[in-house]
Amino acid sequence: MGRTDHDELEGFAAVAMLGLLSAGNGMRPEIIATKAFDMAEAFQKERNQRIGEKPPYDN
Repeated sequence: MGRTDHDELEGFAAVAMLGLLSAGNGMRPEIIATKAFDMAEAFQKERNQRIGEKPPYDN
């Protein structure tokens, strides 16, 4: 996993965490963090299956 992939996963997890927090279901913070990263990884996997890897920039 390159730096861009790492940053992207972290960003997806932050957004997922906000969604989980806004649901107000009273989950413990460590559970929310774990679920957020699980959701981010699932999103990345599904995106790659549907549209493939990002192509490099054209020169």
